[in-house]
Amino acid sequence: YPLAGGNTWTYDCSGTISLSGVQMATISGKTEVEITGTETHSEGFDVFVQENTVTDTAYISGQNPCITDSTFTEYIRITDNGLYGYHHLTDTDSSFTVPFPLQNGATWTFAEEPPTTGEILSMSANVTVTAGSFDNCMEMQTVWTDASSGGIVSNTADFARNVGQVKNVLTITAGAMTTTYINDLETYSLN
Repeated sequence: YPLAGGNTWTYDCSGTISLSGVQMATISGKTEVEITGTETHSEGFDVFVQENTVTDTAYISGQNPCITDSTFTEYIRITDNGLYGYHHLTDTDSSFTVPFPLQNGATWTFAEEPPTTGEILSMSANVTVTAGSFDNCMEMQTVWTDASSGGIVSNTADFARNVGQVKNVLTITAGAMTTTYINDLETYSLN
């Protein structure tokens, strides 16, 4: 996706938590992503600094709303070989990898911990969200097992050329419980 200082993306977030097919809670919120500039990694290469702010409210049947706010930083590096993400500027191994060239059907190890498989599902997905309709999106899926619940996590993200991520659908299935969380691009500004 386009990486330059000052680029921003705002996502409308929604979701549900169901138990044995019965909806127990709804989730709503916003996610804001901003590339704030660049830093030098401890191994001497430059990375883009990506600040992520997530504010969600879960409305659980019969209970007061549960509000979750989190802010975290990721460091992103792009080379001819792929896109690499780091949690810290001193990490010697990337926390995730997307190898280039991007090709439909490609599979790889997206992350070592937790063990996560990545796959390009499509290079021509058509996606419509609040920010508009986007053709020929790259659709990527990652799948892993959640250590705390033992559940299977599936994350499907759509990326539009010269825009970035336009949609993300996260599904966690643990026994009879299913959580679905969707980010739809609402607005974006690119420099």
